[in-house]
Amino acid sequence: MQRRNNPTRGVELGAALAVALCLAGCGSGSEQRAAEQPELPQPVAAALASRSDEVAQALTAGDPCRALSLAQQLQQQTVAAINAAKIPAAFQEDLGSTVADLVSRIQCVPTQGRHDNGKHNGQEKKNQEGD
Repeated sequence: MQRRNNPTRGVELGAALAVALCLAGCGSGSEQRAAEQPELPQPVAAALASRSDEVAQALTAGDPCRALSLAQQLQQQTVAAINAAKIPAAFQEDLGSTVADLVSRIQCVPTQGRHDNGKHNGQEKKNQEGD
């Protein structure tokens, strides 16, 4: 049985990533925690969640090429935030692998124009030679 590429699966992943980023960026308010949990800085969480939402919107709109470009930008932002130590170590592996998985699931197949595939070039030569 052949597995189909399901663009809505990418939307689900993007939405899940956005939720995870938002939750990770939330503080505990005035409650004391038994063990301090690392938090994703709100500006970092907001930026990554926003890019994730853009990916989901592009997939929903049926534009996988734009979604792939945005997902690659999300991946670059994530790597840059990790390298700049803006993402706590506890989140780095899961976040990095989730974003990489999202990028790998989006398939962009560019459409070719009529004259891009070279088929018409030979016909033009035949028509010119026959004149």
